[in-house]
Amino acid sequence: MTTVLIIENDRDSGPGKLIDWLDARDLSPVVIRAWDGEPVPGTVDGHAALILLGGGMLPDEDERSPWLPAERALLRQAHGRVPVLGICLGAQLLAHTFGGEVRGKYGQPEKGVTSLTKLPAAAVDVLLAGLPSTVRAVESHQDQITRLPEEAVLLMSSERCANQMLRIGTSWGVQFHPEVEAERVRRWDPERVRSLGFDPDVVVADAERYAVELDKTWSAVVGRFLDLVV
Repeated sequence: MTTVLIIENDRDSGPGKLIDWLDARDLSPVVIRAWDGEPVPGTVDGHAALILLGGGMLPDEDERSPWLPAERALLRQAHGRVPVLGICLGAQLLAHTFGGEVRGKYGQPEKGVTSLTKLPAAAVDVLLAGLPSTVRAVESHQDQITRLPEEAVLLMSSERCANQMLRIGTSWGVQFHPEVEAERVRRWDPERVRSLGFDPDVVVADAERYAVELDKTWSAVVGRFLDLVV
């Protein structure tokens, strides 16, 4: 069976709905729990795509998360060889590895369902072409990409975060969480959500209210990414 390599960076940031979307295409996930000490492979050889998941650290916090140098090296090794999708921290790793800048606790945080705006380059992007000009996604971040790599194409923005989705060749990074379902949002610590300036009841209610729409949008977008897997 064709396999997709998935790197977990945080106990609470698992692959979520990605597993179902992979299964629907007869693709098998190989999940590396880097946060739990499982070694990050040095190569994507044998896998048809690479997905990097989220986490609460910055992409260069190597002392806090000692597997990050290996993950950045894997990104470089995979680039141009297989399709890559970086989610939240994964997007920040993509930007940082190829010359961009990521800053911690920068700007205003985003938590819960947020509106995203497609930018002109998205009209011809293989993942986004044909989507409405505005879509919703689940967000959960304080850190953000503040400067893109020179070769990056910016595809989406939000009111609080300019760099929501980027592409470098066949590597995409998304600051938001297409894989997160309402059930995970319900498990978020309400005091933590409140400390960021959001009402936890509203955050959960929005995740439930827009669940069908979110699944329709991001199953299609991630599905297009998975259609690139050969």
